[in-house]
Amino acid sequence: MHPALKRIGDLILGTERKVRMRVTLAMIAFYGYSISSLLLLFAIDIGLVERQQGLWLMTYIWVGMGTFYLLVRTDWSSRLGNPGMDLPQCLYATVAILWAYMIAGEVRSSVLMLVALVLVFGMFSLKAREVVILGIFTVASLGVIMTIMTRQNPHIDARLEFIRFVLAASTLPAVSGVAYYVSQMRARLIEQKAELAHAFALLQEVASRDELTSLVNRRHMQQRIEEEAALQLRTHEPFCLALIDLDHFKRVNDQHGHAMGDLVLKEFAQAALEVLRQTDVLARWGGEEFLLLLPNEHPGDAQAALLRVATCLKRHQNGPRASGLPVTFSAGLTDHPSGEPLHETLERADQALYSAKAQGRNRTVARLAQTAATDQANSLADARQV
Repeated sequence: MHPALKRIGDLILGTERKVRMRVTLAMIAFYGYSISSLLLLFAIDIGLVERQQGLWLMTYIWVGMGTFYLLVRTDWSSRLGNPGMDLPQCLYATVAILWAYMIAGEVRSSVLMLVALVLVFGMFSLKAREVVILGIFTVASLGVIMTIMTRQNPHIDARLEFIRFVLAASTLPAVSGVAYYVSQMRARLIEQKAELAHAFALLQEVASRDELTSLVNRRHMQQRIEEEAALQLRTHEPFCLALIDLDHFKRVNDQHGHAMGDLVLKEFAQAALEVLRQTDVLARWGGEEFLLLLPNEHPGDAQAALLRVATCLKRHQNGPRASGLPVTFSAGLTDHPSGEPLHETLERADQALYSAKAQGRNRTVARLAQTAATDQANSLADARQV
């Protein structure tokens, strides 16, 4: 689309998706009013409609159309509790049609067809209850207008108006019934769509969460660190990974049972989430192992975060309904250089974790990418000397 046309479209319809959709529906009404106005001007020109009455109706139509457009386009309609102004627009259009029926003279029968058009429009935008309101209002208003017309104008055949009313009163409820049914079907489809979306969200939650600890699972964490690595290529922001293992967890299961082991796992997860940042991601990596992602964090700050987790875990174990077991953890911490394959970063974190266990557990050992590269270079140099 040409940029100038797009700017005009955005100006008229808006850029926000919901507002744009509502304004588009209002523009359909604008099209109908435009055709009706041209026919009304033609009727005035040929003398079928008295000029002053026709101009008053024209003023009514376009003042209302302009008001509804502004309310919907500026989203003031949402503040009024009726975002699309659907029922007010339908009632307003019905009044305009019945007004036209009063002044249309010989062609008034043709005007009645527009009433059915409003009901058809309403079936796709109104709630079922609103369709009933519109149908009752239309039939009752038509009966009142026909009665007034026959009493004030002796040239109007009351018998002919009675026939028209009976036909309209029998036809419009049928159209209203169809509109009511369609509205109910539309409401059910919207409800089913919402239920499906909720069920899909629950499935995604189940698929990405560990059932015991409610932490994200390994599959979701793998995806999350891949996203972080891709982001790092664009922003060059650092991030760290820490592989965490609960010390002597097998002994807990063997001596106190698996139920106590599950409680310890949940205690650790709760303690960690209590002191970690909202941007940090902790996952159950497998068994008693956890993987911690620390976005936009340098190793020094990451070590401080792990120390806070250890302190909070100790405090949790002395709290009410706690395991009471002095469980500690070992952690292997590393940074991720931009562009490095993730499996190398994870392997380095695993090596650091192995060192933490070898040094007596209950500690964090950092093995940074630069240090690892230096150690590797030194090893190669030693091998050449040999």
